[in-house]
Amino acid sequence: MELVHVSVTDHIATIVMDNPKNLNAIDIPMAQAISKALSDCEQDEEVKVIVLTGAGRAFSGGGDIGYFIDEVKKPRFTMAPIVEAVAALPLQMKRMTKPIITAVNGAAAGGGANLALAGDLIYMSDKAKFLQAFVNIGLAPDTGGAYLLPRIIGTTRAFEMFATGRPVGAEEAVRIGMVTGVFPADTLMDQVMAVAKKMTQGPAKSYAYIKKMLYASMFTGFEAYAPTEVFYQNSCAQSADFEEGITAFMNKRKPVFQGK
Repeated sequence: MELVHVSVTDHIATIVMDNPKNLNAIDIPMAQAISKALSDCEQDEEVKVIVLTGAGRAFSGGGDIGYFIDEVKKPRFTMAPIVEAVAALPLQMKRMTKPIITAVNGAAAGGGANLALAGDLIYMSDKAKFLQAFVNIGLAPDTGGAYLLPRIIGTTRAFEMFATGRPVGAEEAVRIGMVTGVFPADTLMDQVMAVAKKMTQGPAKSYAYIKKMLYASMFTGFEAYAPTEVFYQNSCAQSADFEEGITAFMNKRKPVFQGK
């Protein structure tokens, strides 16, 4: 199954994460597919603007809990490979020269939320929501979240979202500046494509240099940060709390964390 579909129309590349049965979960194959699609679009001279979205009712549900529940009890289980794969995506997006619009069509949870936040412009449906859901299963943020989110909404708001794992709806997201704008669910993609179309008519070199300048001023430390994310996320994954968290999630009950 192709996990990602790419189409190019009128100089706009639309990248669609297409595993709706699994809420477009970002595992290693999905991360690799997204990375290749981004790289191909960056190199394609016909592409001037990139739109990233999800198929079905979610943008992305984040990590694949079913995978974790199968793997966590295995000897020498480590989260390092998958955390490295997902951590590379937002960094890749920020280093690219072409504008990237993320269209959050539904729930964006965990790594899916942070992938959306890596866009240069972030639009969401009025029915969508963001969840920094890591704490709910005993993990720390990944996919660049602890680097990106504080730079968008500030440290204290970011900490509160990470520490509670509560959902953030469209009204709050636009009010605190977490997203660029909100559109009705049934017109989201039409509205986003209209924005993208307007950008294709603009100065591509200016856009590229704006991205480079913002990267230099805001994100040059991102590369140094990435190994920190891998270390702490993998440390959380070795804990009893993580095993309890994913077990409780699969059984649809409240986890009982013991700090171990």
